[in-house]
Amino acid sequence: MTADPYATGVLKKEYHERLVADLENFARDAGIQQHWIYAPLPDEVTKVEIDYLKNFRRHMAGHTVAGLCYTKKANVDSIEERMAAVAGCLVRNFIRARVMTLGSVLDAIASKSMPELTCILIPNFFNPASDGGQIASWQVNALHDMIVSRHLNGQQTIVYVPDLNTLATEYGTPMRKLLDQYFIKVGG
Repeated sequence: MTADPYATGVLKKEYHERLVADLENFARDAGIQQHWIYAPLPDEVTKVEIDYLKNFRRHMAGHTVAGLCYTKKANVDSIEERMAAVAGCLVRNFIRARVMTLGSVLDAIASKSMPELTCILIPNFFNPASDGGQIASWQVNALHDMIVSRHLNGQQTIVYVPDLNTLATEYGTPMRKLLDQYFIKVGG
């Protein structure tokens, strides 16, 4: 039995009827399960995240914010689930968002097939080499270029970086500067 997407009160029939009619495809496009689109944001979501989501369209138009950067200090139990919840919130507000792994982003960049998404959420954007997460320098450059290009086009990117200092060592100072200058930090 399928759950009633209106039961949580997050979706309103008068606004979300076409979304609910094609819920499966919206969820597939976002790379998340359907329930994230109609589930309320988790109680643990911070004021920083809520403010970012409330001002999402303003961030796109203002070009001063390129996205959110979660750090280990955010103390999120499951970054994948948090990003799925954020993606669901964006989708229900008719923003084309997708949760993508770093590998799928790098593959899309290499094949020049990156989809036109308003927001990309990358839960494994940076994993230290000590955890087996090393990528080639050309891939780091491609990621940097992608984020800058998306930012200049008014698109947002949400990433998880457990440690910004280690990122600076492994991905380089330009990536750290980009995250420091244009990303709102969740977890300091």
